[in-house]
Formats: sequence, structure tokens, C-alpha cells
Amino acid sequence: MPHRSVAAGFLVLCGLALASCGARPVGWGVVLWGEAAGSPRTGAVVGILQESAIGEASLIAVPGERKPREYPLGRIRIFKRKAEASAFAASYAAKADDWAVVVKEDSPPLPVREAPAPDAKVIYKLQYGQLVKVVSRSAEKADVKPYSDYWYELATEDGFTGWCFGHFLKTFTEAGDPAAAAQRVLSQDDVLARIMGTTWRPGWFQDMMDREAIDLTMFREDVGFFPDPQNRVMRLALPLSTIEFRYTADPQKAGAASYTFPGTDLRIDVLDQDRITISYHYKDQRKTDLYVSVKDDVAQVVANEQKRRSDLFDALVKKGAVLTSSAYGRIRLLPGMRFAWEGFGKLVPALIGPDAKGGGSVDFSLHVGKDLVSDYDGAITFVFDEYPKAGVSFLTKSASGGLRFTSLARDSVQDLFVTHPGLSAVVIFFRQSS
Repeated sequence: MPHRSVAAGFLVLCGLALASCGARPVGWGVVLWGEAAGSPRTGAVVGILQESAIGEASLIAVPGERKPREYPLGRIRIFKRKAEASAFAASYAAKADDWAVVVKEDSPPLPVREAPAPDAKVIYKLQYGQLVKVVSRSAEKADVKPYSDYWYELATEDGFTGWCFGHFLKTFTEAGDPAAAAQRVLSQDDVLARIMGTTWRPGWFQDMMDREAIDLTMFREDVGFFPDPQNRVMRLALPLSTIEFRYTADPQKAGAASYTFPGTDLRIDVLDQDRITISYHYKDQRKTDLYVSVKDDVAQVVANEQKRRSDLFDALVKKGAVLTSSAYGRIRLLPGMRFAWEGFGKLVPALIGPDAKGGGSVDFSLHVGKDLVSDYDGAITFVFDEYPKAGVSFLTKSASGGLRFTSLARDSVQDLFVTHPGLSAVVIFFRQSS
């Protein structure tokens, strides 16, 4: 651009004048991005002899060279005092070999901003494959939906510095030629390797673990998205069905972090290293679902939940394995978390199905919502053998000599948490005995 040539000519003239009179530095700088061979090297402390009036370059005194040199302003961090520059250089030494390359292939270009914030002013735009110098990184990851990553302070080869969100940057360390290393990085598809080498679980796996409310009918080891690149199969195992996507050629990139699988309608979009979305057609509808990489051992989570329920049953039996109501019969708690209930006729068909014979299993899948914890101790479900997909559930409360059951309606439960009793709840007192 014309003003760059004007600035260059101005600095050259200033340099000749300053060199002839042995001018002293007006400031000090640390080279953020130095020369691969020769001087100044990355991290070197240099004297600033003159700054361009246009603000695009500086005239620096390079140790060992007689003549001053023009250097892009954005590739130098300027300080007033040499001690300040030296202190920064000491801390920057650990980052001297830190680089990044842009992996965003689609439009728009990747913005560099004045500050590490998504609404900060854009001062530069990076293109796919562009090499940049990493100057610093934010202490914590930030969310720029739908991604989560660090903010990186960058320097560009043509002299700009600013902040860039890291999702579309591939960082690497290289003490030799960073440009060659960047080309090697671009030729590697680490994102695809991550997809193929990971067992992915439905997003609601993580939701259940976060809420500490595990539905064992859905949270299972056999549920998930299982890549099998050796046999060119991507297997999607859902709680009630399984779909196999058999692709006929290598996966194809459909964007910076998107892949399609020839011969199938499967598409995977990568949100970050631990989250992907899977899109496909199912029953004439396009479905898009979130899948995550779960850090916890799924088998152990299941075992812990089974133990929690077993412990609740054992604690109930310890207080008395026989529950007796004058109006609603007698319940016997049996080994193996089983029950036998006789005399429950008054609860048919309002709560218990007409074909129920009186035996089944006891379940503790439900949790008491936070608004009810002061009024109830827990929740219990009786699943009759004749109705394996349904049960009758009650809130429980310890009372003198026994337990008080309060029935629930279908809308009383949300995500395994009881939010309220049934609208016309049945309240039963059971005497508890051995």
C-alpha cells in the first residue's frame, strides 16, 4: 500500500541521520517474531531509535549491526525502560517457540481483535494456512458459542498484534522453521483422528452425571456413537435402536471441522475436542444430536447408581421388611429388591393396573426435588411384573411407627426429579415391622 512505502522511505532517511550522529534509543523493545537466521532473533532486546509517524514500523538498533533497521511494529513489544524490556524478554523466552496456523477454511476469515472478547474491534483477518506467532494465552477457556477455547495473543508476519479465539487455530511448538512445521500440521488431520479414536456418548449422559440423576434404562455402556474405521462403519446405538452407517470411501472434509462419509447421509460437525454433532436422516426426518466424550468410566457410573439404589433398599428393610396398611394391604420387601403386595385393590385402576398379580421389583430411580426436600425423605417405585415399563411411585416420609406414602401423577416427575405430588394424591400410612 502507498503509505507503507512512504513510511519506509521516512524511516530509512531517519536511520541514516541517526546512524551518522550515534543517536541514543528513545525506548526499548522485545522482538516477538524474529528472524529464522541472523538477527534479531525472537526474544531479543533491541533499542528503539525511531517510531513511524504512521505507526506501522520502528527503526531499531540490532546488536552487532552498524546501521539501524526498519522492523514491523507489531512484531515488537515496546517499553520505555530497558529493565522493563529485559523482564518481559525473560518471561517471553518460554514462549519463543510457540506458533499457530489457521485451520479455518470457509468464510468469513478468522478475525483478530483488539481485546480477548467476541465483541472487540476487528483489526486484522487471518486466512487459511496463515502462520502466526503466539505471544500469550488467556488463563482460562472462554465460551464463544458454540465453542469453548482459549484466547490467543498473536503477532502476524506483516506486523499486527491482537487477540484471536483459538477454535480455528492449531498451535504447535517449533524451534526450527515454523513455516515448514505449519505445512506439516496442515497436512495432518488430527480432528478426524480424534473423531475416529473416541467413543462418543449422547449429550444427555453428561447432563445426567451433572445432575446426579442416572436413568439406568438409558445410561448404558452399549449406548453411544462407536466409530469403526477398520471396517468403515460408524455405529449409532440408541436405547431402543441401532443404526449403522457403512461408508464406501475415506471421510471427506465439508468445512473447517465438518466431515461427510461417502455412501451415507451422515455428517459430523466438531464443536470442540469433547463435543460433536451428528446429523442423519431417520424416518424421513433430518436429525441432529449432540454427542460428547465422557471422561468418567460409564460402567463405574452405572455400578455406583446401582449401589445407591441397593443401599436405599437395604436401609428400608433394616427398619422393617413388612409394611402394613389397614386399607391398602400389606407389602413384603424380599431379597433382590423384590416385593409382594397383597390387598391393594383400592388402588386399582387409579394407580395400579387391573392385571397386576401383586409381585415385582422395587426401584429408587427418582429423586426429591429441591422444593420438596423439607417435606419428604425420598421416593420409591413399585414395578409390577405385568407392567415392566411402568410403576406406581410415591414420595416417602418417615412417621412414628412407619412410613407415609404420597402418590405421584405422570406430570409429577421431570428428568427423574419429583417436582410435586399428584393433584389428587393418595396418602397412605404403612406400619413398618420385621
